Formats: sequence, C-alpha cells, structure tokens
Amino acid sequence: MLLYLILVTVFLAFVWLCESLRRKNAFAKNLPMAQPLKSFLGVDYSIMDMSDEERFEIMNDCFARFDRLFVFYTGPLLVLGVSHPDLVQRLLSHPDCLEKPYFYDFVKFDQGIFSAKYKLWKGQRKALNPTFNLRILHSFMPIFNECSKKLVQKLKTLPNGATVNMFRYTSHCALEMVCGTTLGSDVLEREGKDEFLHSLEEVFAIISRRMLSVHLYSDLIYMMTPAYWREIQARKSLRDFAMKILQEKKEAALSRKMDGTDLDSDPETEEFKKPQIFIDQLLTISENSRSFTDEEIFCNVLVIMVAGNDTSGLAVAYACLFLAMFPHIQERVYAEIVEHFPNEEMEINADSLRPLEYTERVLKETLRHCPVAANIARENIRDIELDGVTIPAGTKFTVSFWALHRRADMWGPEVHAFDPDHFLPERCRDRNPNAYMPFSAGARSCIGGRYAMLSTKVMLIHILKNFKISTKLRFEDMRYKFGITLKMSTDQLVQLEKR
Repeated sequence: MLLYLILVTVFLAFVWLCESLRRKNAFAKNLPMAQPLKSFLGVDYSIMDMSDEERFEIMNDCFARFDRLFVFYTGPLLVLGVSHPDLVQRLLSHPDCLEKPYFYDFVKFDQGIFSAKYKLWKGQRKALNPTFNLRILHSFMPIFNECSKKLVQKLKTLPNGATVNMFRYTSHCALEMVCGTTLGSDVLEREGKDEFLHSLEEVFAIISRRMLSVHLYSDLIYMMTPAYWREIQARKSLRDFAMKILQEKKEAALSRKMDGTDLDSDPETEEFKKPQIFIDQLLTISENSRSFTDEEIFCNVLVIMVAGNDTSGLAVAYACLFLAMFPHIQERVYAEIVEHFPNEEMEINADSLRPLEYTERVLKETLRHCPVAANIARENIRDIELDGVTIPAGTKFTVSFWALHRRADMWGPEVHAFDPDHFLPERCRDRNPNAYMPFSAGARSCIGGRYAMLSTKVMLIHILKNFKISTKLRFEDMRYKFGITLKMSTDQLVQLEKR
C-alpha cells in the first residue's frame, strides 16, 4: 500500500511538473524552435554525447538559421536565443534583465560581480566602477610593460623558428599582469604561488565543464564525482593564499593610517603615478563609501584575475595567429609600431598608443571574429516585452556575440573575411552601433574592457617588435569548442622568427 501511494505521488508530481512547464512555456508556442524535444523531459542525449566542438557548431548553426528570437531547450528548460543587434541591445540594457541564470551559481564566488545576484551586484558595480577609471588603468602601464618584456625574453630562449602554442605564453603573461595589478607585483615571488595559479586554472576548468554538462547540474549527483573533490581542494588553496595577502594588506593600511601616511585618493595626486593595485582600492572603498566584506573582496579579486587572464591572453594569441595567417596585415602593423616606437628604449604609455590606428583596427577585428565570451546568458526578473512577445519572469536567454559579429546584413558580403578595414571610421558610421559587442553591453557588461584593450596592445607591440610570426594553420580550417570562453579545438601553433 505504501509503495502504491509513493508511486501515485511521484506520478502526480510528474504530471504537475509537465503541466507547469507547458503553461509557463505557452508564450513561446509561435516562436521557431531550433530542435524538437527528442527524448524524455526534453533531454537530447545525442547532444550530451557530442564533443565540445560539435556542440559549438550546432549552437552556431541554430543562431545562423534564425534571424530574431528562437527557442531551444537545455534539458527540460526553455531558453530563448538572441543575436539580432537591436534585440540584444534591448535585452542587455533592460533593467529587468540584469539577473544571471542559476548555472552561474556554479562559479560559487557569489559575492563578486561576475555571478552575484542582482541586488548585491548593483551596489558592488557602482562602488567598483571608479577602480577601473582611465587614470587608474594608465597607472598599470609599467606592470604591462614589465610583464611583456619578460614574455619576450622567454620567447627569445627558444630556437629561432620554433613552433609554439601561443596561448600558453600569452596566457601566462596575462596572468602575471593581472596578478600584479590585482594583488601587487610581488605576488608571483611569494611562496605557494605555483599552487595558487594551478588551483585558479583548475577551479575554472571544472566550472566550465560543469556548466556544459546538464547531468551535473544536480548538486547531489555532482558531489559524487571526482571533480567535486578536486574543486573543493583547489578552492581551499585559493582562499588560503588570497586571504593571507588580504590580511597583510589590511594590516599595512591600518599602519599607514595610524602613522598619518594614508594613501590619498584624490585623482590629481602624485599617488596615481604608481600602480593602483586593485585589492588596495577595495580596501580604500571599504573605508570611504560602501563597505566590502573580506568575502566580497576575495570573490572580486579571484573573478577579475580569471577574467583578465583569459581575455588578454586569448585576444593576443588570436591576434598573433591571424597576423601569421595574413603576412601583409602583419607587416603593416609592424611598420606602424616601428614608426612610433623606433627603439627599445621608448616608453610605451597610454598616450603613445593613441596613434596606432591600424593596430587598433586589427585588434577589433580579432575580437569580432573571436569574442572571448562567444555566448552569455541572462534571466528576466519581471515580465518583459521583446520583439512583440510578452516573456514571463524567470525566462532564460542566451545571447550569441559570435553570431552577432557574423551577420552579413550588418557587416556586408565579406563578413567572414579577416579585414581590419571593417573598422574604418566611415564604415562604422554606416553600421548599426549594436552590431559589435566584444565585451558585452548594458549595465552588466565587462567592467574590464578598457583594461583588456590596454594590456593586449602592450603585449602585442612587444611581441611584434621582436618576432616575425608565421603559421601552417589556415584561416578557413580554424575550429572552436564550446566553453565559458572561446578557445580553439587545436593549439594556436605559430612559428617565431627573431627580427
């Protein structure tokens, strides 16, 4: 009898769940669907068994086939796909679409701006915006230069003409940059830094795999996997290392305050000629305005380190690969660099970067083809209207910047070509301004976009001044894989010849 009651209860719960989903999803009945529900509860097991490269191609095919809103499913959950520039802009700038879906919770740095819930994020973002103003970013230039020079010295130890995986080197350089600007230039000299850096990579690799594995969304199932225990250990290593630095920084700030030598936060003071380390800025914010807890500081430091590392490291690696594929573009960039930086002694600062117009266009075209975050997700906290459809609160959206940047109606018939002239001023004037979003858009866009462009330019200049780059890879053969950030299915192999 008890078993019978249990079975009836489970059956009724299942019927109730199906009916609830049907009613909730009724608004989308007239929208095109990317694929039918092929199996129990809408889980398409053929997709679950696919490689990350195959998933990426299927996702892009869906966005290419549908011009505006369309429906696809992640397990039983309905998701709306968006890649039309006007719809993307409206969605990302809508005040009721600033929440991130539940799978961002897997990051578990939920006290930081990347995955924080809307109410917490709003206060943090307002307080953090000044820490990324231009004067502070310009103060990082010595760190960018120092790390780029170290990268060049490493590459010079390789045999002339050696084949290298460029991302391996640019990623390490970007990580040194972001460690220096976030925790201080001495962080990489500390005991335990190798374990810290390894743990940082490990945690986000595990998070990425979990986000792409629907069967691991359940905490109960995930806790029975080896990845869960590796993640726990790596997170402990991160916390121990970062919290020790935070405590030292707090003690130093207190000591300066007691000695009457507290840092002046006036933007016109001499202090801004020195690097304004991010963790120091957070402690200053805690004193002067919104108070950040130790946990919030820890989460924001870690998230910014990972984001800065992937963004700059990938952007430079892709730029080097594209320049290797198109030697005439590489030589034009090199000529522009040599014209403005004719010798090694010349200082690379923010002002000296401004005349590099062609180099800027090359980097923008690189990010058009390879936006670091090819897709992002949002969730609306209230009912909204988008493209004439009333969409109920709690609906998940996926925005494809990959598809947005490949719309022929925005970029013309040569949309798939690598052409820096796509960003000539006259072409930009005639194009929908929402057709290009390398760092997302709206209030919850990437806070470090300008940081990424500055660090990327400095690194690329140092590389091209010292090496001529070639590759055996062909542009038309490039393949990518599905992930939190856009990475190739193969290594970014190039050959480096000393100039």
